This record gives sequence, structure tokens and C-alpha cells, in this order.
Amino acid sequence: MRTRTTALRTLTTAIAAVSLMLVAGCGSLSKSSSSPFESSSASSESSSRSSSPERGQAYRDDVREYTQAYVKSGGDFASFSRGLSSIASKHGVSNWEADTDTYVGIGEGLKQAGVTQMQVEVWKTNLSGGDPTKATAIQKGYDSYSR
Repeated sequence: MRTRTTALRTLTTAIAAVSLMLVAGCGSLSKSSSSPFESSSASSESSSRSSSPERGQAYRDDVREYTQAYVKSGGDFASFSRGLSSIASKHGVSNWEADTDTYVGIGEGLKQAGVTQMQVEVWKTNLSGGDPTKATAIQKGYDSYSR
């Protein structure tokens, strides 16, 4: 338990430090977190109108890229949630919090960002809200993603 608390404290400190940098005017960090979507929005919109498996893959890809950029640049959870809402809307997902593809994509993004398994445990705890299905989906994405 002490290790998990220390890891959570370290993650929280890192996020707070990056958030302060963003507020202080480090515009390049905040810009980098939105760039993955600008380049893929046209293909994402067309994918959202196609069949469900294709829509799911395009959605997961965008969530993965967004999560990876978020981990690298930091920010608060409210910003992360707004970004996920925006991606979901572009893909026709009305409730990202109930969509398993969201959590698989998050897990893939964590892996792409080079997050350790200990850090994944913190993300699973914080994002799943105690729902084992969501935690399992994050782990599935993390375990299955290969760069």
C-alpha cells in the first residue's frame, strides 16, 4: 500500500508541475496535446459513419494518441476528460465513460507513452471508479499494444 501511495504522490506531483508550466505560458506543451487529432479528424469523421468495428478502432486510435500526448505533456483530469469528450463526440460516442473502447485506448496510450505497470495501476484505480470492467479494459489495452 505504501508503494502505491508513493507512486500516486509522485504522479500527482508530476502532473501539478506540468500544469504549472502550462499556466505559466509554456504553449508548446499544450499545443502538442491537441495535434494528434487535428491531423486525423477527417479520417476519424468518415470512420465514425462506417461499421462499428471500424468506428471502434478509429476511436481507440484517437484515444490512444490523445492519452499518450496527455501523459507526455500533463494536465489535470478535467482537461483530460474534456479531451475524451471531444474525441467521443467526433466519433459518435455519446457516453465515453461507458464505452469500453475508451478504456482500451487509454491503456494503449499509456503503453505508447512508456508508462510503467505501477503507474498503470494508479491510472486504473483513478479512472475505473471501482468498476473492474473498466480497469480490465485499461490493462487489456496496455498489454496488447505494441509500438
